[in-house]
Amino acid sequence: MAPEPLSTVPDVISASRFVIDVTAFGSSGSIMFSELAGISSEVEPAEYMSAGRNGVLLSKQFGKTKPATVTLKRGVDQDATLWVWHQKAIAADPQARQSCSLILQDAAGQTKATYRLLNAWPSKLDVQGLKAGATEIVMATCTLVCDEITFVPGLGGKNTNGA
Repeated sequence: MAPEPLSTVPDVISASRFVIDVTAFGSSGSIMFSELAGISSEVEPAEYMSAGRNGVLLSKQFGKTKPATVTLKRGVDQDATLWVWHQKAIAADPQARQSCSLILQDAAGQTKATYRLLNAWPSKLDVQGLKAGATEIVMATCTLVCDEITFVPGLGGKNTNGA
């Protein structure tokens, strides 16, 4: 029996846009992104050695945790919220650390899933180069670092696009 295609599995999350909902910067409090490049959360394994009756035992234990990161992409526009937030991080302003939500929405603006980011701040902001006269959209890539990330599945049908 062949596996069912992902597009027909009802529990698979599909998103058309990604929203960072942060209240401290900008008038809207929301920053829209067209691409979620990745979410990374990692615990490094640590080797543990112990001696017992049967000799030396080696095992892997939980080691150092790395801060969770979220990488998002968006077209550059006139909204300076992301830039102001990043400038606060560059200045080591404690207000740059903001708890926020990453909301995954479908094309109709319905929330499909939410990630809560505790004490997030933009550690990297990269605006891609563009040639004069080109017709491509100028893209900005933002990497957010946070102390903790929590997944909140299916907030089913909550519309967060103001409609």
